[in-house]
Amino acid sequence: FSFEMPVLAPRPGACLLAAAWLLAAAQHDDSEGSCPAGPAGESCRNNAARFSWRGFEQCAIPAGNEIGEPLLVTVEEAKQRCGEEPSCTGFTFEGHDPDGPLSGAAVWVHLKSSFDCVDAPWVAWRKVASTGAPAAPPAPPQVKIEGTPRHLGSGEGQGVALCLLGQVRMLETTHFAMEQNLLSVLKPDVFLYGPKRPGDDEDGPELYSLKDYVVDARWEVEDIRSSLYSETPSASRVIDLEYVQVQGNWFGNQCLDPPLRDNRPGSAICKYWSEHKCLQMIQEQEAQRGQLYAWVGISRFDFRWVAPHPPLELLEGRDAVWIPSGSDWEGGVNDRHALMPRKHAEVYLGAWKLLTTAKAKDVMLETLGAMKVNGYPGPNTECFLRARLEYHDVDVERFPSVAYLTCTQRSKSRWTQCYGTATNDNPGWLYKEEMEHATRVAKCVRASWSERKMQDCFEDISYLYRSIR
Repeated sequence: FSFEMPVLAPRPGACLLAAAWLLAAAQHDDSEGSCPAGPAGESCRNNAARFSWRGFEQCAIPAGNEIGEPLLVTVEEAKQRCGEEPSCTGFTFEGHDPDGPLSGAAVWVHLKSSFDCVDAPWVAWRKVASTGAPAAPPAPPQVKIEGTPRHLGSGEGQGVALCLLGQVRMLETTHFAMEQNLLSVLKPDVFLYGPKRPGDDEDGPELYSLKDYVVDARWEVEDIRSSLYSETPSASRVIDLEYVQVQGNWFGNQCLDPPLRDNRPGSAICKYWSEHKCLQMIQEQEAQRGQLYAWVGISRFDFRWVAPHPPLELLEGRDAVWIPSGSDWEGGVNDRHALMPRKHAEVYLGAWKLLTTAKAKDVMLETLGAMKVNGYPGPNTECFLRARLEYHDVDVERFPSVAYLTCTQRSKSRWTQCYGTATNDNPGWLYKEEMEHATRVAKCVRASWSERKMQDCFEDISYLYRSIR
């Protein structure tokens, strides 16, 4: 869309308006925050209870959708005005300080009935429904076990839950190394979820030695598109306007039937759905067994493990999501494999929830910035993962990668090419730098890990994935 910077020329009576607001500000009682004391401040205090506010620097709400004339007010007064106006979704003003000039002085503010963000030397504030003060990141949900509520991530738990998701691709080639180098190390309860296609075996795909670790497997005829629209409030506006305007494969939807109106390449939305379903399966198993897991992992069927996964004793004691090195495409963070303390699972596996609660774009704007979100080529799935983790203050630790994505000319996704093989059935690799990196690390690790090897075998290849914005 085109963007024209609103002109902030003084309006007739602006001085009188400003004087009226300054007089009102002088009557505020500091003990009551930014609201006037007594009955005069009742409306203001009610608004403070109903809404929280999210500020975005280097962000301007585009011209149009104005509510009345620009106002010369402070930021706190603008929040009160916007809070009192049901159609107001936010406001914007020129400058760099979210609190206004001199960190609190009056500024010409534009109230808006529609919120969007374009890169400009302005500040935008968005009104968010709330039940109290500005909301902190949501606490993890609770699971009731034998009638006693326990907080997820309380430090209690036992064992590892591992999600393997999506189409069962290359397992006939990868299962032996997966069992030897991943499953025998972590000894997980494995959860499988994926789509059921016409012609698929009723009993599900061949799982080889993996079947000995599986506690729950579900292959479903999916209607993800209908679920996306039915679960998202104001779906037409949020999905077809807000989300579709943000470029990048973070919103890839060609896996849907039919795809969304932009027919964006990739299967990101189906990936988020699979993660959401696996989290539900884990929660159900925890309730059934009467105990939380201590760790949750996520990985892929088509990972070829060329050395053992780092053992839990080297990862314990650090409250972070453990992610292998490499594949941090375009400034994001590798989303192919992870192992984390149980309390972080709702965040890592929570992309679907962010989408369907209309918060995905806001989270990316707050963490990645307007230039990345509104620019080209836009966020990818790795950037969306990074945004979720940063928004919830989840730390990330890295271990040297010892696995790479394998493929054949017959068995690969439609969005990728398979390299390193000249025949239809011999395995190759999807990304040469990933394969070479994992091979070098495996030679360093050999057959076992130590604290020393966690450092000595690590190599920084981040320069291969740098963002262009």
